[in-house]
Amino acid sequence: MSASLFSHAADPDPDEGTPGHVTSVPDVVAVRTVPRDAEEAFNGFTDYLHLWWPEDLTDFGEGTHAEFEGGVLTETGPDGETAVWATVRTREPDTLLELEWVAGQDPRTPTDVRVEFSAVTDAATSVTLRHSGLGRLPNAAREYDRLESEWAQILDRYARFMGAR
Repeated sequence: MSASLFSHAADPDPDEGTPGHVTSVPDVVAVRTVPRDAEEAFNGFTDYLHLWWPEDLTDFGEGTHAEFEGGVLTETGPDGETAVWATVRTREPDTLLELEWVAGQDPRTPTDVRVEFSAVTDAATSVTLRHSGLGRLPNAAREYDRLESEWAQILDRYARFMGAR
């Protein structure tokens, strides 16, 4: 029996824009290897973010300053305006950074970013970024496509900053 009162009406589709609706989309995963030990790789990611993060992927553009401060990842624009990108859930130096990510989305619907640093050799580290929970976002498939492209660009910039070719 149809869920509709009218036999000729189509069954309603779940509205992807409805709060609480979860769509099945894969996690965005990006992996880069940098020619640094795990300590340098972690510090380069967390302490020098403002030097390598692409300005075209910020809220305020040129002259912006992104940084981890007090358990929060923020961006400060040239005029002093601040935007919160994420809250730090876990920070295990040289190995793991977990964030409750809100940049570019409704802050009431955070997603999850996990960055793992794994030694490949004494002088090389594999950096794996996994952005999950995208199914909670409106237009989840479109957000997946956007974030997959953006995270690739972001990690490419980070890897070049750290000396990768």
